[in-house]
Formats: sequence, C-alpha cells, structure tokens
Amino acid sequence: MPTERFVCLASGVGIMLALLFVGAHRIPPGWDKVAHFVCFALITALLWRGTDGRAPLALLASVVAFGALDELHQLFMPMRSAEFLDFVTDAAAATAVCALLFVRRKTSCAESSEP
Repeated sequence: MPTERFVCLASGVGIMLALLFVGAHRIPPGWDKVAHFVCFALITALLWRGTDGRAPLALLASVVAFGALDELHQLFMPMRSAEFLDFVTDAAAATAVCALLFVRRKTSCAESSEP
C-alpha cells in the first residue's frame, strides 16, 4: 500500500476514533450541522482515497453506519445529546462525497479510454 493511501486511511480512522473517544468541542448554535457535514465529508474523502475507491458502496455503508454509531454513543454520554438530523447530515455528507468521487472516477476513466 502506498504511503499516501495509508496516511489517508489512518487519518480517516483517527478522526472517527477521536469523535468516539475524545468527543467534539461545543459548536456555536447554527453551525452544528455544518460541522457534521464537513467532518463526515472529510472522513469519507480520506477513506475513499485510502481504499483507492475500490468499494464505494461498502465505504458509504461504513461511514453511514459509523454516523449511526456516533449518535447512539452520544445517548450515553453526559452533556451530549443524539439528534436524528445529525445522523441525516452525516449520511448526506457521505453520500454526496461518494457520489462526487464516483462520478469523477467514471469521467476520468471514460476520458482516458478515448482514442
């Protein structure tokens, strides 16, 4: 595995572990969903690069499942609360990034196969 892919994979997993074990800082009101979207978009992009986009549906399912796990985990954390809309935002970010990267990959593959 090339070093760049390993670093991306490790970074994505590191962010996920930090969310579970370290938690998040207080986000100003109104910015909560933006923070969720950006964080899960970054996780998805890093994992996509780390896996070289080889299993896009498995990657998408994994990130969405992690979003559900994160919200479930927050139910049991003091001073934290789980919100269904946070999960929806997480899933939307993962879906948007996977879709964009999938289309980008298909477009570049089609362009490189032209005579």
